[in-house]
Amino acid sequence: MNINIYDTANTLERELRQLPAYLNVKSALEEIKQNPESNRLFEEFRHVSQSLQTMTEEPSEEKITEVQSLYAKVMENPSIKKLMENEQQLGLLMEEINQIITKPLQELYQAPTE
Repeated sequence: MNINIYDTANTLERELRQLPAYLNVKSALEEIKQNPESNRLFEEFRHVSQSLQTMTEEPSEEKITEVQSLYAKVMENPSIKKLMENEQQLGLLMEEINQIITKPLQELYQAPTE
């Protein structure tokens, strides 16, 4: 059997781009980019989120309060809220696909030892 796993991966990538979950994220992001205020708030939220993820120490109380305040503003914005909901749905789908892809390794390591 001659299988090219990269062809399969590229097919999966093309098919993902056609799924409603992906198209919903794309559409919601385009909507945000067309509204300067939503776009500014979204970019600020992304920047703060990324900086939190790269921190090597615990964030200060002040930083936590700042992030919570920004998150509240983000969730009040219907366009950003819609994007986040759509991202969550796409994320669940991607997680399911990842579980399928990694199943052979999981089974391999869960196999009883003799």
